[in-house]
Amino acid sequence: MKTKLGIALLAMIALAFVVAAPAAAASVTTTVAWGETVFVGEEGLTFPDIGNDTVVWYSGEKTGAPQGTYKIGTSNYIDSATFAGKTGPWYELGNVSEPAFYVEVPNIDVKAYTVDGKDHTDGSVVKGDELTFRIYSNLYQLFDRAAFDKVNATTGIDISVKDESGTKYVKLVNSSDVNVDITNLITASNPYYIINDDYTIDVWDTEGYSTGVYTFYASCDINNMDDNYAVTGGTVSKVYTVTVAGDTVKIEANKDTVVRNNGFSVTVTAKPNTDYILWIEGSKGVAQPPVIKANQDKVLDGSPVAAWYEISSGTYVIDDTANANNYALITTGSSGTRTIGFATNQSTTDQTYTIRVQQNESYTTAKNDKVKVKVEKGDVTVTASGDASYFLGEEIILTGTNTESGTTYMFLTGPNLELNGQNFDGGEVSTGDKANFTQATVETDDTWEKKWDTRDANLDAGTYTIYALTDAWDKSDLSDATYATVSIVIKKPFITATTSAATVAKGDDLHITGTAEGDPSNVYIWVLGKNYVTAGVGESVEDDATFDYKFKTSSSTAAGQYFVVVQHPMYNGAQDVIAVGDVVTNAISEIDLFKLTGAKSLQGSDAAQALVKAIDSPNIDDTYYKLTFMVEEPWIIIDAIGDRYVGETFTITGTTNFAVGDEMIIEVVSSSFQPTEKTQSSGFSGASGTVLVTESDDGNAFEFAVDASNFKPDEYIVKVEAVEADTTATQVFNVLKAVPTAEPTEQPTAQPTAQPTAEPTEEPTPEATATPGFGALVALIGLGAVAALVLRKD
Repeated sequence: MKTKLGIALLAMIALAFVVAAPAAAASVTTTVAWGETVFVGEEGLTFPDIGNDTVVWYSGEKTGAPQGTYKIGTSNYIDSATFAGKTGPWYELGNVSEPAFYVEVPNIDVKAYTVDGKDHTDGSVVKGDELTFRIYSNLYQLFDRAAFDKVNATTGIDISVKDESGTKYVKLVNSSDVNVDITNLITASNPYYIINDDYTIDVWDTEGYSTGVYTFYASCDINNMDDNYAVTGGTVSKVYTVTVAGDTVKIEANKDTVVRNNGFSVTVTAKPNTDYILWIEGSKGVAQPPVIKANQDKVLDGSPVAAWYEISSGTYVIDDTANANNYALITTGSSGTRTIGFATNQSTTDQTYTIRVQQNESYTTAKNDKVKVKVEKGDVTVTASGDASYFLGEEIILTGTNTESGTTYMFLTGPNLELNGQNFDGGEVSTGDKANFTQATVETDDTWEKKWDTRDANLDAGTYTIYALTDAWDKSDLSDATYATVSIVIKKPFITATTSAATVAKGDDLHITGTAEGDPSNVYIWVLGKNYVTAGVGESVEDDATFDYKFKTSSSTAAGQYFVVVQHPMYNGAQDVIAVGDVVTNAISEIDLFKLTGAKSLQGSDAAQALVKAIDSPNIDDTYYKLTFMVEEPWIIIDAIGDRYVGETFTITGTTNFAVGDEMIIEVVSSSFQPTEKTQSSGFSGASGTVLVTESDDGNAFEFAVDASNFKPDEYIVKVEAVEADTTATQVFNVLKAVPTAEPTEQPTAQPTAQPTAEPTEEPTPEATATPGFGALVALIGLGAVAALVLRKD
């Protein structure tokens, strides 16, 4: 996109030249003789020496069909589409013995030189320097045409010069006060063209011009080439600059303030290609001023020569500075600038420094400039990860910033440690002995990080202070140190554990859970009972320090008491008492302690006591937690149910030694339940379902709600079966017919009524007696209910 914009801009510049060009441009001959050169973009050309109206072009051998043809007209345009890719000789059709004309793509460039032969294009000169221009172009061949009148020509190549205000110069004043025309230049066939044919003769004496940035370029508008082929470097050169600077000296710093251990630079702007003296003024008595970086281009430091370094009569720069690397002879470049880098470190004296640059002349008369740069102490910070409270064995991550040095130095103070501090490995630190300090590298963004694994740290529980410093100072030398501190609390790791139940039924599971602080990867579970051993099985510890081990029993597990030891690896993260086969071994001393199985092995409580004693050994850092539980034969007891009635809702309850959460299948079935014929309705009444064992005050329990609305009066059997093991319990109870009760009703007060005369009634004919059915049974029940009401009322 930038390239396209640049081309468009230059095209506009070229167009401006066309508009501004004098009308005389049209007087330039367009006649091209036999064998002469034409340029892509020219128009209105005639070829009087070509007899055939067709010319051809060959890419190689001039045999066979040509690769390009063009029909000559009365006015010819050398267009880019036809000719740009077919440069070189063109031949008259039928005559390939010699070219009728040559085609070239125009090119043009321009450079600004001082009369001493130095190129200052896109550079700078000092006001008063004398300049000339060199034009590089193949357009001299246009001016070499036989029909071109060089003496009376009114057009050619133009050089355009503009100042910062946009003023365009077509003539420049030279050192002889002559106005030199820089337009309509007829270039020669030299490698480059110079006005006056001598680069020692100036065209432009900058003494009479304002300081600032000037732009310049070259262009050619002959035969409308700039319209038709407005390509940068074609008919319009690239736009260049030359800066005319005053004969002054200026120095600027890239930073007003710099933190120690960081660099800074100063830039001198002065006369191009000239020597200047630069030094830190008045630094003689400073312990450690900034230093000039070594091996910089055109910066000669530390080699005083009287003619260069005298700053006053009999006094030299070396007498005003602390060290040889605090002064230098510098040489500006062609642009009139030179940048000089300075370095500081954590030992650089923090103060404001004055850096002076002057001409290599007398101190009192030389042009000079000064700049001040303040060097400050840096800073260091430190923070500890988390809540700054850790169990010994955990990893502590320390982070911070350090703006002064490339290394952060650290030491630790606290209970039973060296008074002036010790490193994280336990060694004593002392000022200046950097190797003995714990260190962290400072990154390019001034941050640092240190990960401290405390598993091997020989620390007591307590509060400790960590010092982070920019250099190796111990606690006794902190008055001159740059440091920060953070407090941490170290705690001893510990373990707690519990079982999911005090008793477990055979075939059920028991969970051993707990918390292991200190960030261990695993704890180790020992379960010891009669003829049973789980020997130090690893169980992973979660990020929240919890663990959960499932102990499975079966019908073959012996009933009785079992002993649990949960082993914590502590500081070294390793299990120091281990089981190798059937032998318990001290992994530190590699001594076998006792057998777990086989002849002369320890069982149950004896094995547990021996294991605890082994972990308590002085050379073992592991700790433990002890538990016991019972394994019992599984049992289920159903509480007495008693007689129940049809339509009643009641709950069957019971107790068990199965674990909380275990499932129980409960069935309530009529004892008279038996298969029925397909034509009969089912004789089944009862209920079934699954319930979970829950915890209660009297142990583990279960309950099952029964709705007897659809029950028939009968004897019922309750069966409770454990899902986890083959254990059942049964009980029998009766469901009786419901005895309905009626609520008493208020008797209305009898009102006296007239006695009607009795009418004789016809005696009904008696019907045959029928066996009472569902309706008669209801009627009987109703009479029974009335009787019951009368009895209750009496």
